[in-house]
Amino acid sequence: MGSARIKGQLLPDPAAIAKRIHVPSYSEVLQRIKNRYPHNVNAYERERRSLDLVKDVIVGKTEPVMQLRSLLRGLHPFYLRLLSISFDMEQVNRDIECVVKARTVAQRMWQSYRYRLLAAESEGEARAIGREARGRMMSQLKKCSHGLERLREVVKFLAGLPGIDVSKQIVIVSGPPNAGKSTFLSSVSRARPEIAPYPFTTKNVIVGHANVDGVEVQVIDTPGLLDRDPSQMNEVELRAVAALQELPGPVLYLVDPTPEAPLDLESQVSLLSRIRAMLGGSRRVLVVINKVDAVDSNRLNLVESTLLKSGITEHMKISALDKEACLEALRAVLKPKP
Repeated sequence: MGSARIKGQLLPDPAAIAKRIHVPSYSEVLQRIKNRYPHNVNAYERERRSLDLVKDVIVGKTEPVMQLRSLLRGLHPFYLRLLSISFDMEQVNRDIECVVKARTVAQRMWQSYRYRLLAAESEGEARAIGREARGRMMSQLKKCSHGLERLREVVKFLAGLPGIDVSKQIVIVSGPPNAGKSTFLSSVSRARPEIAPYPFTTKNVIVGHANVDGVEVQVIDTPGLLDRDPSQMNEVELRAVAALQELPGPVLYLVDPTPEAPLDLESQVSLLSRIRAMLGGSRRVLVVINKVDAVDSNRLNLVESTLLKSGITEHMKISALDKEACLEALRAVLKPKP
């Protein structure tokens, strides 16, 4: 089981756990009962066994929902934030509680109706009691059928989350679209995010592992951000905000100096101010001018002048295609604030 330790608590890797959770559909539960329904026994014994069967299948097949509930209760705030961006968590909790109720009803009906079966005075009465018991058990679970489908999607989402060990060094790479964040990650790690000459290629948070002077550093590639208030951001941008606000570690802010950048220089500086405000001034943010190999000296001077006018006196210049330059940027941002 993948895990991470923070503040003395062992935190689970949600993807590693979710991959072992199979939330059944209502039809799967129903089919399991049909396939194992008892035959070739007298009516009394058949009804008794069927009562046991329905209870056992409902409780057993929905156990993964209980595992999911435990997983959600222990999620790191970053993972919980990602989940809440894509799902209505109040609805998710209602779906889980529906299944909890179905399990409780199955147990209660089993306890109540097995005594009524023992007291049945005829095979007809036994069959009627059995039908009533099974109907009440399955009726409650059927109310959860749509919820089970939603919970299956939650598990699928969790299984695709990146594994991040919050006890180890983390550097978050942020910035506007098409600034070269994914190229930076590819240069310093074995991660191979999609790279394309158009903005908004990265849709999710991606993790790579870099070796910086013998120390493993988790480099977090985040989706590009536009210069706008979080209330106006789409789901993709909100995932980047979740990484910035919920994960520890310093931030590399990549600037795109090219004239054709999706955000002009003033907007990129404004976005940097927004990010610093999000972080509350407690985390180191290092500005890195990327793509120095794609602009001439005049353009580079203009970018540096714009940064200086905005009060940004510390910055680096790199090409994300140069692994050594990227590693030097990691070394610089990992240094304690002066």
